[in-house]
Amino acid sequence: LVVLTPAPLAAQSPERVLRKLDNLQEELDEIRADLGVQTGRRDGGAMAATLRRLDLIEAELVRLTGEVERLGYRMDRIAQDATRRFGDIEFRLTELEGGDIAALPPEPPLLGGPGEGADAGPATSVSERRALDDAVSLIQRGQIVDAESALVQFRESYPDSPLLPEAQYQLGEARFTQGDFRLAARAYLDGFNAAPSGERAPDSLLKLGVSLGRLGQLPQACNTLREIPRRFPGNDRVIAEAEGEATRLACG
Repeated sequence: LVVLTPAPLAAQSPERVLRKLDNLQEELDEIRADLGVQTGRRDGGAMAATLRRLDLIEAELVRLTGEVERLGYRMDRIAQDATRRFGDIEFRLTELEGGDIAALPPEPPLLGGPGEGADAGPATSVSERRALDDAVSLIQRGQIVDAESALVQFRESYPDSPLLPEAQYQLGEARFTQGDFRLAARAYLDGFNAAPSGERAPDSLLKLGVSLGRLGQLPQACNTLREIPRRFPGNDRVIAEAEGEATRLACG
């Protein structure tokens, strides 16, 4: 038996714990096979050793099962906390926009965590891709106002497009460049909510935090920046930029 040393809860991931459980299941299968052979041979010493192995594995299974339950509870709490924080950002932005705060719907849970793939969606059409590429080209050529118009048109023409998170991010960039941090924050937030585990999610969350900081919404900005290493622990570039911005804002 390979002894699996317990690690701190924060160091474990659900995937890692499940892999351990799979390994233990393989050990149990081997033990069952050994017991069948030893029973046939009447090998008392070997059977006693095998039973000791079985006791160790059963104890480890109990420990890992409890750890899976604790991890599930911890992930639920993290998702709930994040949902509340993003609900607060939605409230603040709606307030800044002069919208009807009372009409805000409940914030949907932020499901899907780090390490998961991009959100699934319908296939991308050639026209969608061309429209987005054309809008991004306008940004690259410095035609920011035209790019913003093209991206707004893209959003209206293709509201269910799998390219919408990218379009929202680029719209945020166009507005940020013009110094319109309120509308930039809205674009980044909508893009992130469209695909919380998508390819553009880390950058969208980062620029949302930066935009909120520019708007003077420091608690929301700092909470957003702190969320980045929790949701995207492997993205060193974005984490470093988030930490730099948090330092600049004196988030503490």
